[in-house]
Amino acid sequence: MFVETERDDLRLIRRTQRVLARIRLNVSGKNNDKTSFEEESFTIAVSAGGGLLQMRKAVQKGQCLSLLQVKTGQQAVCTVANVETIEGGFAAVRVLFVEPQPEFWHIVFPPADWTPRHADSKFKKRPLQQNAMPASA
Repeated sequence: MFVETERDDLRLIRRTQRVLARIRLNVSGKNNDKTSFEEESFTIAVSAGGGLLQMRKAVQKGQCLSLLQVKTGQQAVCTVANVETIEGGFAAVRVLFVEPQPEFWHIVFPPADWTPRHADSKFKKRPLQQNAMPASA
């Protein structure tokens, strides 16, 4: 049995920061019968190590995929790390690059220690909201 302080120490530690972003991709690979497939897809979230894609095509953990970023024409090879069924006949497919490629997404990722309370956070710089109604004198 864990006490509350021990549970805090067991939190999942991410290797890289994740950014929610919708980036158009062409995903290609080979089916179990070795026939090739290609699907237009997009990301749900990205990181320096990979991303989370929405796909219709059934893929399996460990499967090798090729990602082509539609806007830039860049390609990257990745492997499927996890597949979860979501609504509408889609799957959320988590992929990992064979080698980290933070430049593939053309995004500057926040530092590993960033939180909304970080000194550089826009949340910290918001002015306090004033009451909408002026006080009556």
